[in-house]
Amino acid sequence: MSGWSQFRTEDIERAEDLAQKALALDPATTRAYRVLSLINLFRKRYDLALGQIDRAFEINPSDADNYAYRGSILVWEGKAAEALPWLEGALRFDQANGFAAARLCMAYYLLRRYPEAVAAGDRALSRNPGRNTQMITHPLLAAAYAELGQQRDADSERAIAAHLWPLLNAQTFAAQLGTQEAQDQILDGLRKAGFY
Repeated sequence: MSGWSQFRTEDIERAEDLAQKALALDPATTRAYRVLSLINLFRKRYDLALGQIDRAFEINPSDADNYAYRGSILVWEGKAAEALPWLEGALRFDQANGFAAARLCMAYYLLRRYPEAVAAGDRALSRNPGRNTQMITHPLLAAAYAELGQQRDADSERAIAAHLWPLLNAQTFAAQLGTQEAQDQILDGLRKAGFY
């Protein structure tokens, strides 16, 4: 989604093959359904992505990752309000879920609830998050701070993001979202924060 793979199409096809092999070996492998949901998300086939997560829910209805992935799909689709209960549910099951907190940051941002976006972003970064969580959260925090008129904080977050992701392009980042309204909002905030 973010252009981190040189051969995206081939890598996605390989991931899909491996997920299908995992399901052939064990049809109750929820992680394989989550991988398939991410593949469909990448392809912007949101209904198919949600269908894969719903299959994972049938197997394990109390898995925090299933909640987080469902919320994530909805956020990327541009349906932030629908994503909130899923992401908040993931954090009730697993308070340290940085993936869910990062997507909650984006959901709040898209709902123009900037102080809550900052709080969720800080939560996402508070427990040794992975690189992906950092690379999504720092630009969003920069945008949220810019919207709040806290330019010093926005500049600080932009500097961290530039260190982690030197080739970050605001247009490419925003284009990952499924609606023009969500794309425009993210792009506007990123530009206010100094991204190009």
